[in-house]
Amino acid sequence: MKKIFELTYEFLMLLSKLTGFSYKEINIIVWFILIPLSWTFLIDKIKGKHYFKVGFSGVIILLLIGIKDFSEFSNQLFDISADFLRGFNLVGMDYTAASVVICLLVPLVVYGVLIRKAYFLKS
Repeated sequence: MKKIFELTYEFLMLLSKLTGFSYKEINIIVWFILIPLSWTFLIDKIKGKHYFKVGFSGVIILLLIGIKDFSEFSNQLFDISADFLRGFNLVGMDYTAASVVICLLVPLVVYGVLIRKAYFLKS
C-alpha cells in the first residue's frame, strides 16, 4: 500500500509542477472534478443521453464561479478529506491504506463496472 501511495503522490506532484496548481489543488481537481466527470461520460454512454455530463459540468462551473479563492477552498476540502481518511484508524486502517482503498481502489472498481456496462454489455 505504501508504494502505491508514494507513486500516486509523486504523480500528483508532477501534475502540480506541470500545471502550476498546488498539490492540494491538484488533489481536488482530480478526485472531485475529473474522476466524477469521467464517470458521468460513462453513465451517459450507458444511458444513451447527455444529461449527467451536462448537469455535472453545469454544477461544477457554477461552483467554480462562486468560489472566491480556489486555493483556500482546495486547502479546506483537502483537509476535510484527509480527516475523513484518518477516521479509518477506528477500523484499523491508517491514512496511507485508507487513501489507497478509498481514493484508488474504489474508483477503479467503479470504472470497471461503468466501462463494462458502457462498452461490453449490450442490452
